[in-house]
Amino acid sequence: MQFSTIIVAIDVSDPDNGRAALARASAIAGPQGRLRLLYVRYHLPSRYSDLLAGDFDAREQEDALAAMRQWCGDLGIGDDQVEIATRRGRVRDEVLAEAERQGADLIVIGSHQPSLSSKLLGSNASAIVHQSPVSVLVVRA
Repeated sequence: MQFSTIIVAIDVSDPDNGRAALARASAIAGPQGRLRLLYVRYHLPSRYSDLLAGDFDAREQEDALAAMRQWCGDLGIGDDQVEIATRRGRVRDEVLAEAERQGADLIVIGSHQPSLSSKLLGSNASAIVHQSPVSVLVVRA
């Protein structure tokens, strides 16, 4: 099966699994596929805004974009092969919304080995797998 539009959902604080997911998605997409690399930043309640530096949001976003660009460069994935984006919100909701916006036919998720708490409470990867209307591939380093 050929996938033409792939959302690659990663966590920049987990570079091993993020790079593994990006590499796998790039191999699946081939030269004709389109990749959309997405990092969802945690939702910050407004009551915390007074505690953060005024440029916190912009710096956090730029740091994430820089890390993702570096990963693409390290893997030899050019700007013509991938679009990079960040969103802020609930991971499950943002990834599924991005897949719908982009008309994706596959979601690739970089995910760590489940812990006992994530087995009991659920994980972002699990929520996406269970609620996605398109195929999902979970990649671990």
